[in-house]
Amino acid sequence: MAEHSIKLSNRRNMELTGINHVNNFDEEKIILESDQGHIYIIGQDLHIGTLNLEQGRVALEGNIDIIEYKAPGTDIKAKGKSIINRLLK
Repeated sequence: MAEHSIKLSNRRNMELTGINHVNNFDEEKIILESDQGHIYIIGQDLHIGTLNLEQGRVALEGNIDIIEYKAPGTDIKAKGKSIINRLLK
C-alpha cells in the first residue's frame, strides 16, 4: 500500500501522494482514487498542475471548498443523485 498524504496551502494549492487513478475532473469537481478510497475535491476553478501516477503524485490549484473520502468499492456515480433517481435506475 502506497503512503497517502494531503498537503493543503491556503485552500488554493493541494499536493497529494498515494494516488492510483484520476476518475473524473472538471473545474468544479475532481475525483481521485487511492488505496484508501475515492477522494472528492469540490470547489471552483480547479486545475490539475502536476500528474504523475507512476509516483502517485497529484498537485492541483483552485478554490477548494470540500475534501471528502468515500470507502473503497463505493459507487462514485451515485454521488449527488437522489434516492428516487437511484431506485428508478
